[in-house]
Amino acid sequence: MGDPISPGWVATNGGVLTRLAPRIGSPFGVYMPAFNVSLKVIARALFGAVVFAATVQAAVVQGTMEEGLAAYRAADYVKAVEIWRGLAEKGDPVAQYRLGALYAEGKGVVRDDATAMMWFQRSANQGNADAQYNVGASYAEGDGVDKNEAEAAKWFRRAADQGMAYAQINLGLLYASGRGVPQDNVQAMKWLGLAVIALPAGGPRSDAARAMQDVADKMTPEQSREAREQTRAWKARPEAK
Repeated sequence: MGDPISPGWVATNGGVLTRLAPRIGSPFGVYMPAFNVSLKVIARALFGAVVFAATVQAAVVQGTMEEGLAAYRAADYVKAVEIWRGLAEKGDPVAQYRLGALYAEGKGVVRDDATAMMWFQRSANQGNADAQYNVGASYAEGDGVDKNEAEAAKWFRRAADQGMAYAQINLGLLYASGRGVPQDNVQAMKWLGLAVIALPAGGPRSDAARAMQDVADKMTPEQSREAREQTRAWKARPEAK
């Protein structure tokens, strides 16, 4: 997938426009968009970050997983598809996620959002947070599945509960705008705040902070205090494998 999948505009409570993060666009990297509260949106492609770090152990345990990574890095996408498909069909959630990413990118296979969604869904059902994020993003935009903001929020929530910062941003934006979930500034502030804590300086972190300010301007002191308390009390809850 040469460009990140274009997400839709979301108006936060008060009418300031921002944008949901797009679907992750690499088997072991993540497209990191700017969650800009102006009308300018910049997408950046970074590799070797979230997904790769989370799956090094799986690559060590399963030799053919490492062969798939080597093939992908060598731009031998057909071989990567072959390797990861075999593992995915045996139920490996990491391989399912990576195979879905190749279908989303159109590398080694004809691009097919519906098939990408199928593999993301299978991986997400097994607790893979990055796949859960992609399922949410697919529902948010209607990529490979009928658009459904309630389902998008549900899957962003599952990934966010595990500590996936980009899912936390999108969930916060949905709460701020009341799309897919009831409008709730306390929840919006909590999830945006957790993302700001988790993300490195610059880029998405700065834009999430600006979205927080937009929400904060509409909150009562009591709501602000409740949001801070919920943020402090929050703990990631990895799903049992």
